[in-house]
Amino acid sequence: MQRKERVAIIGAGIQGVCTALFMQKKGFNTTLFDRDEPGNAASYGNAGHFSPYASLQLNRTDILSDVPSMLLSSRGPLALKWNYLPKMIPWFTKFVLNSSKAKMMHTAKYMHQILDLSLDAFDELFQDIDLEQLVVNNGIIYVWEKKGLKSRDLEINVRKELGVDQQILSSKEIHDLEPNIKPFYHGGVFYKNARHARNPKKILIKLFENFINKGGKFLKLNIQNLDFDDKKPVLRSDAQRFLFDKLIIACGAFSKRLTDQLHEKIPLDTERGYHVHFKNYENLLSRPVVWSDRGFGITPMEQGLRVVGTVEFGGLNNPLSKSRVKNLILNAKDMIKGKIISKMISEEKTNLDLNPYSSLRFS
Repeated sequence: MQRKERVAIIGAGIQGVCTALFMQKKGFNTTLFDRDEPGNAASYGNAGHFSPYASLQLNRTDILSDVPSMLLSSRGPLALKWNYLPKMIPWFTKFVLNSSKAKMMHTAKYMHQILDLSLDAFDELFQDIDLEQLVVNNGIIYVWEKKGLKSRDLEINVRKELGVDQQILSSKEIHDLEPNIKPFYHGGVFYKNARHARNPKKILIKLFENFINKGGKFLKLNIQNLDFDDKKPVLRSDAQRFLFDKLIIACGAFSKRLTDQLHEKIPLDTERGYHVHFKNYENLLSRPVVWSDRGFGITPMEQGLRVVGTVEFGGLNNPLSKSRVKNLILNAKDMIKGKIISKMISEEKTNLDLNPYSSLRFS
């Protein structure tokens, strides 16, 4: 009988765990590695969106001209740790070169092909676990101010060209769907096929346990070095060495440290986001609402209202930015109506749950 190929996956976040389950389905002997317990990084702190519409990436034709104002605004969606700027210059250069209309559409086209399969892929994995109503199929709303109409029109037109299912919303329709949102918006878009998670980490743990129950292995080790032995990948931690037939690197923003060792010079850098929870207010929204102009959104979850967003370029070693956390709190205050948000802010010291996350962007 032919021996099953042994596959190593570095990274036990949502990408790594889902990949591990699909590799199991294909008959591979699969081992997950992570330096931490599963789901304690980006997969814990994300917005919890299942977003089959999200084919447009950062390399958009409308972004470059807005970057200076974004960086100068304390309430804007973009921040930069200035001590990291010299290291970012090569990435920024590639980013600018990839921000033409042709490159934007090339990226969007192939992202759409991947995302168009994503919900069915998740459903296949979810069949094997008890979701306990942790996934809600109420769609996602994006709203814009009048000054953001140019960006809104770009997104609508690109997604229309790609065949994304979207519904243009008037101000009245936004109010009817989410009456607790202040009427600052000029219009919006409703993605009815999108979903959201009520507790992203709990879903990940259920998937991980299913992987283990089906014979998968997990080793809590910090894989620091990679090379090859007779064309097979070799993984090394501080004290151990592992030989596999195949290797998958799925450790998000930390991936470049490993891919560089394999002479794969991927133009990859880090994007740090932040989230805060306002506990016991999850009933204020029926679905996630994203304020596109400010680059943040609010998702109703088990832990409360999760406010998540901002893009901060600063590498892996810079400290957290308290100003970014304050920015999210103030943006939430600008978004949710009146006395409700005032009460939320006043209870901030006892009802605030903070956890940053890091993710990645390709240029």
